[in-house]
Amino acid sequence: MITRTSLGLRSALVAAAAFGWWTSASAQLTPADTPILNRATVNYTVGGVDQEVIESSPTGNTTPGAGAGVDTEFRVDNLVDLTLSEASGTATVTSPGAVGAALAFTVTNTGNAPQGYQLTLSEDVGTTLAFGPADNEDIGLANLVIRVDGNGNGTYDVADTATQIDVLNPDTTIAVFIVAAPSVPLTLANASFANVRLQAQTAVPNTNGATLQAETVGVNNPLLVEVVFADDGEDATENAADQFEIRSAALLITKTQTVIDDGFSASDPRAIPGAIVEYLIEIENTSATTDADAVSIEDLVPANTTFLATQAVVITGGVVATCTGDNNDADTDGCGVAGGELTVGPGVIGSVGAGDTVTVAFQVTID
Repeated sequence: MITRTSLGLRSALVAAAAFGWWTSASAQLTPADTPILNRATVNYTVGGVDQEVIESSPTGNTTPGAGAGVDTEFRVDNLVDLTLSEASGTATVTSPGAVGAALAFTVTNTGNAPQGYQLTLSEDVGTTLAFGPADNEDIGLANLVIRVDGNGNGTYDVADTATQIDVLNPDTTIAVFIVAAPSVPLTLANASFANVRLQAQTAVPNTNGATLQAETVGVNNPLLVEVVFADDGEDATENAADQFEIRSAALLITKTQTVIDDGFSASDPRAIPGAIVEYLIEIENTSATTDADAVSIEDLVPANTTFLATQAVVITGGVVATCTGDNNDADTDGCGVAGGELTVGPGVIGSVGAGDTVTVAFQVTID
């Protein structure tokens, strides 16, 4: 009867302890290699007389007296567990030529021992992420690199040069960035997307991610610190994805010409020597989101023609701006002809807003 009661109580205590451990897993965990010691003391009487206590021992103890027993001991094992998350919850918007464009992730050591992490990246070509538009992966970025947050500010800096996590203490989070280095390629089109996946594999600390952590196999040894992967080994490796969204001005450039006067015809003039031809250069920004700034034009005056107008005309939003089309641009208005080339500078055109159109007109005579 005593034996059965003791076994039932022990089973209940074990179950309660297990439930308590898992429900408190989000709190600070007992560090790996912590010794857990315990020794029981048995008091008893013989013939109504108190006897000397007898303490427990892992191998059994019969010697009476305090201090004669030996602690039953085990070591807390190394629980390998981590989380890897995309930081922003949305696509990272960048533009062609941008420097320091970075996707941000966080790695958290949710185990009970310091760990390292081997970091690798891949591009999810042809996939769709939850926060992106449908069928959004249409480009690849071959110049991506991994950078670990070196100063803990959660923002990518050029001083962040580490590519692996050497040591991350338990209950600690660190930021990891995937960076387009040295810059986002200039050739990328507006409204294009690149999906990128980061993988973190648990590694032995102080190996700079080179030696992956291995789970202990075989019979449990309570006096050794054994490596245990959480969730049947799944949490030794984690993956997360993020996305670059390229936003740029999308310029549509159209150039047309019209003979406006040939000196003879009252209507429908012809392109004969001495006729005046007007060129129209139309700059349309078809982007729905992004302005084109500091817009300028360079246009060679065609051979066998002579630049005629003393002014080039810029029309934007119904507003007409003019600039002197002299031969040396001495008026420093950013518009002029030199070396047979017409230049209309950014100080004249300025920005072409998303959805806007700017037209530049100039005239020549046919030689």
